[in-house]
Amino acid sequence: MVLEEEIRFSSEGKAQGCVKIFRDLNISASLKTKVELESRVVYKAPFKALKGIFEEEIARIRDAGEEGFEKLVMAFEEGLQDLIHERDYLEQTFISHKPGDHINTKLFNVFVRDGAVPETEEDMEAFLREATVTQILGLNNLLDIDEEGMILKGTISPDDAVMSLFGDEIPPFREEALQKWEIIRSLEARQTSTYVVTTGPDVIYLEDLRELEEYFKKTDNEEETEKFFANLQVKQVLVAEILGIIQKDGRATKEQLMSEFIHKTLPLEDDTIMIGFHLSPAYIESVLNDMKKLGLLKGKDSKLKLVI
Repeated sequence: MVLEEEIRFSSEGKAQGCVKIFRDLNISASLKTKVELESRVVYKAPFKALKGIFEEEIARIRDAGEEGFEKLVMAFEEGLQDLIHERDYLEQTFISHKPGDHINTKLFNVFVRDGAVPETEEDMEAFLREATVTQILGLNNLLDIDEEGMILKGTISPDDAVMSLFGDEIPPFREEALQKWEIIRSLEARQTSTYVVTTGPDVIYLEDLRELEEYFKKTDNEEETEKFFANLQVKQVLVAEILGIIQKDGRATKEQLMSEFIHKTLPLEDDTIMIGFHLSPAYIESVLNDMKKLGLLKGKDSKLKLVI
């Protein structure tokens, strides 16, 4: 049904809250979990090897001087700087803690205890640093955990610490360079879950959107919610226009309506905004079928009428 709408959430709880609001507004809605695999190329090696391959590639590209080399150099330099920052975070952890100490308390509190995401910029930066260090320590088997938090098991030279890079975040390394520096390249997959709220076609009946707008502000799901409200407005205008066309003559044919919206422009909000429809006949046919299911239209395709 084309008049229904989908809203995707990364949190099951937020998705369930959305379903509840729709149902409280007498709009049908359901929740489904979509599980997918996310696969990414990952490079792994000690810091000094990764630093070496970056520096070698930067020097090689500069010496070649081919067209557009500046962008490649900049991309590799940014990747190298990120790597150096991560190495420095690890060194700071080793300096400020000894084996057996509990570390990365902000990260542990978010994921295990209260689940409260840092609100200030300073706290968020600390949280991200801890996440980076935790990932590196895990790669090097230097991390343990108990009921109180994460424990530093031991220390190594930061230059010898195995670190990782996602292949889609940097330009590709040459095969010979990967072999020279003994960089491990792997394809790593993880399961991701998306929680999809699907409304019924009766969503077009929504008039008072204040409760939904207030809820969506709390979900930090701006892209999805903007898409929902834009699509809803378009569909409401489309349905209203179809009803107006049929009401004008008392009836209309499916073929007439299917050709009406291939190229059609209508005003919105007191003629200050226009909306252009470029919809296929097949799409309009699906809209008409949905309107029949909603009890808005009746009759055969050659004589569509409003339900009074």
